[in-house]
Amino acid sequence: MSTGLINIAGLTPVEDPSYRYKMPRLIGKVEGRGNGIKTVLVNIVEVGQSLNREPSEITKFFGCELGAQTTYSEDLDRAIVNGSHNDNDLQNKLRIYIEKFVLCGCCKLPETHYKLKEGLINQKCLACGSKSACDMSHKLTTFIIAQYKKAKAEAKKSEGSDKKKDKKEKKEKKEVETDGSIKDGSKKNKKKDKK
Repeated sequence: MSTGLINIAGLTPVEDPSYRYKMPRLIGKVEGRGNGIKTVLVNIVEVGQSLNREPSEITKFFGCELGAQTTYSEDLDRAIVNGSHNDNDLQNKLRIYIEKFVLCGCCKLPETHYKLKEGLINQKCLACGSKSACDMSHKLTTFIIAQYKKAKAEAKKSEGSDKKKDKKEKKEKKEVETDGSIKDGSKKNKKKDKK
């Protein structure tokens, strides 16, 4: 079992030894027995980083394709697919994922990023600049949209708390400035009264 780097390729293999885009081979470790058997994806974080995708998204894809329940824990960086799955099957499913959700439709390079607009997922390629739509009939697209909305809501929430902090700081600063001007103003008023 080789754990070295392999070329990032979809369904058509890339045989170029000096290919720039590489990823680690996916490693699955079978744990448990009987009804509790599960496959732990040991290096899902490294694979996700090399593909510029979230490990939870890749794990969910395996669940959709294999018809198995999946869990991903961000705290432990641990991905689990229920059932016993060998490394070759997992690698073949990963190639399907790469073909559908990572590679550019035009240049076939893995330099794409998602752009979501009006419930549609588009991929923008950083290499050639083309924009292509993802296959919206796949089950994974609902997960991607849900994750996007969740991330957007969290960003908005943190932005809102930042705005509240800024308002509070401005208000305190203004109170300090107005307190200083009141003291100065009261001194001027006293001087005028004496004259």
